[in-house]
Amino acid sequence: MVATKLELPAVAGIAEDCYRLVIENGTIEWRGFTKQFIGAVVCKLMEENGFKKTEIKKSVPHPMFTKGEFYEQV
Repeated sequence: MVATKLELPAVAGIAEDCYRLVIENGTIEWRGFTKQFIGAVVCKLMEENGFKKTEIKKSVPHPMFTKGEFYEQV
């Protein structure tokens, strides 16, 4: 929610933590499906907390992510 208030994609708030956990855990690979799963979890959390998708993609300020969904509060 803080990332959204800063006009960033929601995933920007957890991008580094997610990447670090995947790399340190070593049981799954960092790839496209991993990022899609993270995005789906973020989407569900945002929607359950009163936000909706805007269909606007914005650049994520993390080298291992490209674009992410931007949300707005309902």
